[in-house]
Amino acid sequence: MILELKELTQKVLAILDIKGVESFTDGVRKCVFSQNRNIIFDKYIELCPDLSLDWMQHIYQFYCADRNEKKQDYTPLSLSRLISFLTRDMEQKTVYDCCTGSGSLLIQKWNIDRNLQFICEEIDENVIPVLLFNLCIRNIEAIVINKNILTGESFCSYKTIKGDKYSSVQCSMFTEEFINADVSISNPPFNLKNIHIIEHISKELPKMHSCNFAFVENCLQRSKRYCALILPCNILTSSDDALCRKHYIQKGWLKAAISLPGKMFESTSVSSCILVFDKKKTIPDVMLVNAEEMKSIIVREQRGEGDASHYNRIYKKEFNTFSDDQIIAICELVNKEQDRYSKLITIEEAEINDYNLSISRYQQQEIGSVIHRDFNTIISEINHIIRERNVIKLTVNKVWAERLGLVDVINNCEASNELAKSLNVSFSKFKNYRVREKIIENKYIQSSNSKVFSIENTDKEVLSTIMPVFIGMYKQHIFYLNNEENRLLAELRDSMCPLLMNGELLTIE
Repeated sequence: MILELKELTQKVLAILDIKGVESFTDGVRKCVFSQNRNIIFDKYIELCPDLSLDWMQHIYQFYCADRNEKKQDYTPLSLSRLISFLTRDMEQKTVYDCCTGSGSLLIQKWNIDRNLQFICEEIDENVIPVLLFNLCIRNIEAIVINKNILTGESFCSYKTIKGDKYSSVQCSMFTEEFINADVSISNPPFNLKNIHIIEHISKELPKMHSCNFAFVENCLQRSKRYCALILPCNILTSSDDALCRKHYIQKGWLKAAISLPGKMFESTSVSSCILVFDKKKTIPDVMLVNAEEMKSIIVREQRGEGDASHYNRIYKKEFNTFSDDQIIAICELVNKEQDRYSKLITIEEAEINDYNLSISRYQQQEIGSVIHRDFNTIISEINHIIRERNVIKLTVNKVWAERLGLVDVINNCEASNELAKSLNVSFSKFKNYRVREKIIENKYIQSSNSKVFSIENTDKEVLSTIMPVFIGMYKQHIFYLNNEENRLLAELRDSMCPLLMNGELLTIE
């Protein structure tokens, strides 16, 4: 199995006869329509024999994805597998995806049933060659449409036709108005705001403040029964989306809302969820599933950028994922209640709670007999972590902060200080408990408009080649300390909540 991205990329570029990653998309396009493509496919399979995985996605995500305008964060393998099992049905023949990307979701559906046909819509013309490559090399039959879902504007379409070993590609005049798939799956871009152009999708939808539910409605319209989408977690609780949640609960179609762990995507730590729909379901109850704790941790290895000395250095980054056993457990929770992890709510309960779909809203907080450590001990340990972070302080120009991937670190520092201020205010209001220490201020990093870079890069235009190496190590160290702080803050929270709820810990009004 190939795990290291740069090694994979170099070997794939060699197979495609491409000199650099900047030509990756053009090289893949040329391959797909080349008369010699079968030879290239054979070489690729020698390199990546496991076609159950989307190796091409890793290359495109790292080097070519558009995170700014198109919000491209391609679907992690474990979420693709989870979606494929959540929508599994032996009678399925056709699967629709309105934001297909390189095809990660459909590949996992294909792993379950290799006779499925697919209808793929995708706005980004640059990733479509990679999608066609993935379809052809797996000998999949599909329609691929280059389309903007939100405006309804179509640009071109293709058809992949099964062969003896690989599919072939033809330009197509397919009209997507007649899409009527058995199941719809999708991981659309999160929280797009151009909502003024989505009325063509459905006039039944309530007023929306983002496009998240526009993608939902589009998929439901093109599905005979099942539908599952990966969406930002805020849609479960946002007051702006309450009317949309009400709409689908009252129709009886919303089967389950699954809260997922953070840090599952490669390019963003944003928390996400899965909404599962069944159009043949008519009873307006919804199963809420908490999968945030049902996770495994994987370590992704990545070679450094730059010259040979950096290339030989391996950096590691942790992500959350689901094991196969955890995927099976989540699928079971969608159909049955289990303490802490799943709760079936009625439409009456949903209405009382403003159609909030956070499971914590519907579960009573049990106050057990667990003995927690003293507040002051926990705060002292939190301050020890903060002091260790503050030993090294970076002051970095805003441009270099963005180049070096430090913006999130700076934002985390500022957010931690806001949380500390809030907690310190709360501590000062306890009237029957003395908190001897306050949580101290984080001072380990700040951005600057000047050219200064303390630890020190003196040129605003030229960045020393040693800096990415140092910053990589620095960020790993900060990441470790942040995890420790979060663990201690969770312990502090768990020690305070029962006492606040049973009246042992009183506050000044």
